[in-house]
Amino acid sequence: MKIQQIPLEKQITYMIDITTNIPVIVYVNDIKASELNMPLGTAIDLNPYVLKNGKCKIKLQIFPLFRKGDTLVTVENIMRCNLFFGSYIRNKETDKILNYKADVALPIVAPKEDVPYFEQEWEVELTELPYELEGWSKGQDLRKWDKKELEKKVVAYYQKLWSILNNGEGERWTKLTQKRINETAIFYYESQEENQKAIKNNQQNIVKYCTNMMIPLEDYEMKLYAEGKLVCLERKTHTKEFNNKSPLDIKGWSPLILKGKKSGAGYYNVLLYLPQGSNEFVIIRK
Repeated sequence: MKIQQIPLEKQITYMIDITTNIPVIVYVNDIKASELNMPLGTAIDLNPYVLKNGKCKIKLQIFPLFRKGDTLVTVENIMRCNLFFGSYIRNKETDKILNYKADVALPIVAPKEDVPYFEQEWEVELTELPYELEGWSKGQDLRKWDKKELEKKVVAYYQKLWSILNNGEGERWTKLTQKRINETAIFYYESQEENQKAIKNNQQNIVKYCTNMMIPLEDYEMKLYAEGKLVCLERKTHTKEFNNKSPLDIKGWSPLILKGKKSGAGYYNVLLYLPQGSNEFVIIRK
């Protein structure tokens, strides 16, 4: 793919700046964008989850702290979540962040007492993206499928991906993820050289780390995102440790998990869509 170069001053990345003392989950346009097992004090890029300028939905979810055995989310923890909408430009040659703005507050409306679960939504406006992507916009509404039939089809696709990773077939993985690679190059403003380097590194990592190191495809549940346009599998059970590493909770991970050679693990996340008129899944995002 020939990548069109966007001038640096127009390479806008929109983001949500979050400061919190507890793990939270953030959704962007009904797509899970963050689920971390540590306090989150960072920026979540919105570009991977939007296709063009316009309104964008942000949702925050907070659950009781699994590791502490909590059954309630405290008012104090909810009120200590601070969210701001903004944007920045990254100069990749110097790795410096330019024009960082996080000045649109997304105020929390906390309950008056502790609750089993907390959720809040906001809407923000994107106006300066210099591109428009097709993404999953022409995907089928998978909510209309029979759930068992859909899950059988999704699991079969994941089994194929598992075999490709476990066999260390980096080039075959690249072919299946080509549309994702192409769109990622656009929304992260990659140069041709950066794009080719990333592809090469990913292929080498699959050979080096995945070959005969993938754990069995198990303990998963199907999840629909983007109002039914995207589907994936996620691990459904909490863990306190995994592969000699503690703490390590793999709930919510993709079940395409590779064990570290000494300890720990990593995973390959895929979001699938089914183009209209097609019966073949396409990998479109992580």
